[in-house]
Amino acid sequence: MSDGGDSGNAIADRIAARLSVYLGPHTGRAAVKTFAQKALGRGPETLTLADVPALQTALRPMLRTFVGRAQCEVVLKQIAQELGV
Repeated sequence: MSDGGDSGNAIADRIAARLSVYLGPHTGRAAVKTFAQKALGRGPETLTLADVPALQTALRPMLRTFVGRAQCEVVLKQIAQELGV
């Protein structure tokens, strides 16, 4: 993967890329991995489009802390739009 992603999953990589704009590339990837495990009980390599809403819900408190409530909602909306969910 040319973007440095290592999840082996295009959905996870796209979410991590969006988060990396705000959190940096390492933290973006780590957040996807951590919250996929927390919300879904499995790694980011298994993410499907159906998992995105649950992952967004899990990411919301962390994003609010790092980027604020309004920007958090913008980021989550961008993820949904990019993935078509």
